[in-house]
Amino acid sequence: MKHRLSIILLSIILFSGKLSATETTRISLLTCTPGDELYSTFGHSALRVYNPSNGSDLVFNFGLFDFNTPNFYTKFMRGKLEYMLGIQYMNDFIYQYQWEGRGVVEQVLSLDSIQTTEILSKLEYLYKPENRYYLYSFLYKNCTSELRDIIFEIAGKDEKALRKSAGKTNRDLINEYIDGWPKFGINILLGSTLDRDIDVFQSMFLPDYLFNELTVAGNGEIPLVSEYRVLLEKSDNVTHKKTFISNFTNTLLSPIFILGLIAAAVGYSLIKKRYKALEVGFLVIIGLLGIFVSGLIMITDHRELYSNYNLLWCNPIYLLLAIATLKKWRKTEKVLSFASLLFLSLIVILWISGIQYAEPGFIIIVLTLGLSSVIRATGRY
Repeated sequence: MKHRLSIILLSIILFSGKLSATETTRISLLTCTPGDELYSTFGHSALRVYNPSNGSDLVFNFGLFDFNTPNFYTKFMRGKLEYMLGIQYMNDFIYQYQWEGRGVVEQVLSLDSIQTTEILSKLEYLYKPENRYYLYSFLYKNCTSELRDIIFEIAGKDEKALRKSAGKTNRDLINEYIDGWPKFGINILLGSTLDRDIDVFQSMFLPDYLFNELTVAGNGEIPLVSEYRVLLEKSDNVTHKKTFISNFTNTLLSPIFILGLIAAAVGYSLIKKRYKALEVGFLVIIGLLGIFVSGLIMITDHRELYSNYNLLWCNPIYLLLAIATLKKWRKTEKVLSFASLLFLSLIVILWISGIQYAEPGFIIIVLTLGLSSVIRATGRY
């Protein structure tokens, strides 16, 4: 949902009266299809304000940020990166998505003059320099959730309908858009809070879900959406046709296949007591990954990463276990192995109980770590 377009500062337009509501003012939700890049995987939302009486056609975009921000990636990981509300000309907005080969659809909102004025006033207030910036949160404060809040606050909402269970969790929704190694990596970082059932209102942090809800939402006695338009068709270049060769290649590079090979090799080295460096290297990688995830959780403000029980298997203890193996500290090895088995048993219980999601690749890793710990704990290594 991130967008990398340059910001067009249109303060003159805002304060010259062109943003004021007239009988012809039309406010629409723009929903953009996902792109090929990871940052665009979930699609994007923006709000169009079109006033044919004075030729104003603007897009209010909450998904803008500055790549030149000092320590950009560090701030993003720590939850300190400021996103901003920007304004773009509609033609420029469409051109960008046409260049990316992505689609754009429009839902014209059926608003009365008072509601239209209130939304414009809200946008004008939020565009002021002191209000323009906000701390990004993927689940709770992003380009789509900001529009959701504005639309339903002013157009009114059916609390009973929006507070119904969505029948899914935040993680379920995220996993609909990702696969392969991105899915594997993202699910290592995301904590157990994402595995709780959410309501319909929360599900609208994603563009497609806000779009879907608007199609059935009402504004008093009338539908909230009065008109639907396809402004830009998605290019065939974005969704590549899968061939036998590409499918075969994707399978060979998938986490399941690669981790399965690693598990088989490590298991062989443990049972045959050969190629010890391979198994020790596996422990080192898991231990270093545990240090990275632990460190990130400690420094970040992203609530999505908290209460992460993956640390029961993605644990720095395996780095210590590797060192104990190399140093031949057999008693230390046994103690750490028993601790490992305890942690692995706990994560399995949490998986079975549904408290935290188990990516298939995680199960392979846990089984491999369990075999390693059992062999060490029983003195057969």
